[in-house]
Amino acid sequence: MKAIVMGGGMSGLATAINLLDLGLEVSLVEADEIFGGRASSWLDEDGDMIDNALHVFFPYYVNLLKFFKKMGISDNIAWKDTKFYYALPGGKQAVLKFSQLPAPLHAAFGFIGMLKDYKEVPWWKVMAAGVPLSSGLFLTKEKVDKLDDISMATWVGRFASLDGLRPMEPGINGLTFTPSYAVSAKVMLNWGMKVMGSAENARVGFADGGLGDIWVDNCLEYIKEKGGEVSLGKSVTAINIEDGKVKNIEINNSETMEADLYISAISPYSLRRVLPDDSFGLEYFRDLWYFQQAPSLSLQVWFDRKLTDVDVTFFSSDCIFNTYADLSNVLPDIFKGGSMFEMVLSPADHILGLPDKVIFDIAIEQIKDRFPLAREAEVRKYKVVRERQGVYRPSPGMEAHRPFQRSPYDNFYLTGDYTKTHVSSGGMEAAIWNSNKVAELIASDKMGKSISLNIDYEVNEPLMKLMKPLTFIGLGGLALAMFSLLRKLISGNS
Repeated sequence: MKAIVMGGGMSGLATAINLLDLGLEVSLVEADEIFGGRASSWLDEDGDMIDNALHVFFPYYVNLLKFFKKMGISDNIAWKDTKFYYALPGGKQAVLKFSQLPAPLHAAFGFIGMLKDYKEVPWWKVMAAGVPLSSGLFLTKEKVDKLDDISMATWVGRFASLDGLRPMEPGINGLTFTPSYAVSAKVMLNWGMKVMGSAENARVGFADGGLGDIWVDNCLEYIKEKGGEVSLGKSVTAINIEDGKVKNIEINNSETMEADLYISAISPYSLRRVLPDDSFGLEYFRDLWYFQQAPSLSLQVWFDRKLTDVDVTFFSSDCIFNTYADLSNVLPDIFKGGSMFEMVLSPADHILGLPDKVIFDIAIEQIKDRFPLAREAEVRKYKVVRERQGVYRPSPGMEAHRPFQRSPYDNFYLTGDYTKTHVSSGGMEAAIWNSNKVAELIASDKMGKSISLNIDYEVNEPLMKLMKPLTFIGLGGLALAMFSLLRKLISGNS
């Protein structure tokens, strides 16, 4: 049985590997000049590594980590301490450090420590906003699902001042490329439940090298060793349907390819351009038109000297950038001689059309404000990365439009981080989960096999298991007591 996988990003590569492991004959076609999609890297004309974005890993990416282990590359993640730095105006800093306490106390006391130095917003506003932010810990799954109908800002605004969201805004922007007023409350509560669910989950890992080197090349080698075919520069320009099945696909408007099974691992924007008009008579395919891109850019800046010794993630508010790291500290063997800041620029709707020089000029002034050593440093070079950017925007109501992996066409399946999954709004974990799901369905539908590739993250912290019962036995009193305690602790350290 032959399968054609269309799209060589993370989902496409993982799907090709899964299908080869099932014994299928697989051809993988990719329109781009490199494989990896958004999770890729390459070398510039100077031989310096360019990332398409700042990628970070979390321990609750259980399916991604399982996939990396299978591929023998799990050691290529450099895990860091459970802390995040806020770079504030005037060169001030605050640190959010999650201690090894039972969840969710690790998060509560982490914010107490941060608020000693974080004076951008009154502490009580931040703590009040923390209640709806962490409410996923206390709500039923059904209630959390219903919160997909409203934005995160709307949900927080029902209980607290939106000023209290300010410390969280850079993280929201970095994760979803979407502002809090436009991102689904359900999406952010799902993220929050993971981080609040365990001190271990707050750890961040960085790729210990370029993603193109540590995982893309590894996947391609595996595919070729298994007898799979891979091709670059092969753009799908039409999907031809006949009698409720895919008959063939057209490549570059000049050739056709045929197989028994067809799997789309291309974006919903690309997919809807190549489907025939008749497909949109089906609601399943009409749902593709709900997807809008959440644009982002990445900025890499090389300095001639060190600006900081911090080797974890930075956050900043009211900047063109929001989430970033000094990769000379994260990956000292790769970036040598001075700081190299890699910065996520999102939401980027308002800056996409700006020239690179203008974007850099705005960013460098903000960097100098938050890192005083940059005022005396020279910029060796910079790169605004526009390639392979953006994810779909997880706006309120979007969860209902994420398509199931099995399409109405008998031999056509969809994968990609935008397809239906409960693990996150999108990103690397969702990409692997959906690739596994497609393989499970094909094994069942076409081979009469029952396989289980996906695993679920589970909260094992004893205190966390008591959180929902506590909602029925005096959560209000407990919250009041904790609020009073936090006030005393912060006041005593002011």
